[in-house]
Amino acid sequence: MDRGPGLPPGRDRPGPTRFDPRTGKQDLRRYAERHGWASKLAMASVAVRWREIVGEQIAEHAVIERFEPGRLTLRASSSAWAQQLRLLLPGIERQVEQALGRDGGAVEIRILGPAGPTWRHGRFGAARGGRGPRDTYG
Repeated sequence: MDRGPGLPPGRDRPGPTRFDPRTGKQDLRRYAERHGWASKLAMASVAVRWREIVGEQIAEHAVIERFEPGRLTLRASSSAWAQQLRLLLPGIERQVEQALGRDGGAVEIRILGPAGPTWRHGRFGAARGGRGPRDTYG
């Protein structure tokens, strides 16, 4: 298309050009994928949005203890809730994978019961192979 004498020719079609401003979203996504951070960022996103992904009741009784690429570990508030979460596991996995999108891939979810009491007090414990605490209950 001729724009007039002494002017460079114009474009023959409308639309975005390489000179248009960009938000940087695609550039950041490519940078994260190139450095192997995409799955970690997706899991961190799940951790931040945990209540909205699984709902208030489940989030109240199951907290994310650890997340690694491909594995999510939940800690239940009681052994009864741990069992209930195991029954709900297919639905929870589906919700988490949906929240991860294409960046996260498949996720294995492990559910742990509440942590038991520890008998260690102080820096020193029973020697390796030792018999541990004795006469605890009297």
